[in-house]
Amino acid sequence: MNQNSKKVLIFCPKFFGYENRVANAFRANGYMVDLYNERPSDGFIAKVAIRKNWRFYKPVIKKYLNGIIEQNKDKKYDYIIVFRGETIGESELLQLKTAFPNAKTIFYLWDSVENTIESKKKINIYDKVFTFDPNDAEKYNLVFLSLPYGEEYTSEVPTTKTEYDLAFIGTAHSIRPRIVKELKKQCEEMNLKMFIFFYSPHILVYLFNKFFNKDYKYISLKEINFKSLTTAEVCDIYNKSTCILDIGHPNQNGTTTRPVEMLAMKKKIITTNTNVKYFDYFDQNDFFIIDKQNPKLDKSFFESEYVPVKKDILYKYSPENFVKTILEE
Repeated sequence: MNQNSKKVLIFCPKFFGYENRVANAFRANGYMVDLYNERPSDGFIAKVAIRKNWRFYKPVIKKYLNGIIEQNKDKKYDYIIVFRGETIGESELLQLKTAFPNAKTIFYLWDSVENTIESKKKINIYDKVFTFDPNDAEKYNLVFLSLPYGEEYTSEVPTTKTEYDLAFIGTAHSIRPRIVKELKKQCEEMNLKMFIFFYSPHILVYLFNKFFNKDYKYISLKEINFKSLTTAEVCDIYNKSTCILDIGHPNQNGTTTRPVEMLAMKKKIITTNTNVKYFDYFDQNDFFIIDKQNPKLDKSFFESEYVPVKKDILYKYSPENFVKTILEE
């Protein structure tokens, strides 16, 4: 059986278009893909119930999966791939395995185990487990694999006139409001222009952070967007920017997807993540690491030339290589 006849069932939460990125990577490599949101709903209550693993929500998940199974009962999947995996636990995976007994099950952790404690219980129920976090890979004997850049981020994107010296687009969580605001002030002092887009999934999430996150004193409600930018809009902003600001979650040891995305777009990165210096794509001309507690910019970094990454390294983080690695084709 050649790969053109192979079928892949993917469960992935909706997150800034990443679900379409991974599905399109498989499709571009000749696989037939059925993509479903890992969650039955993206509503606030559903997200909290899933995150807290509340029992009352289990029947909702089961009904949701039964609907998917019924829609695809005549298909013989070769792979079932679960990204993040907050919703699908042991009973849910058994439900899918029973319906599609010939499918190899693959789990991809795109968050650190420390941030998704329930994932510890799920590692051993899959045929293969990958993680974006190199520390988790070593600690739990998993396979390290970085998320790929999307084809929309490739260097073929037309170069436009630079409008921003620094751009930040991301969810307003943890330490991000404080760091972004501190760097914005520094940019103004250096006569540098900064683009900022803070996103929050719900007003209640914003209010929760306002009460319990000390770094939220740096941000107001009018600065929060409850509708995320499209991938095309994000690419447009990045394409108009000299440097991209990357602020990972304090509990994450791996990198965000931002450095890999910017390899393809040929943009410089200012990041809080000290781990980037251990990756093969790191070049001090293109990466500037700032301290989380006392972030300081250096104007000379904005003025130096970008050094393109080698082609073999760029391929390593491509959608094509991601598919080949995760399926071991």
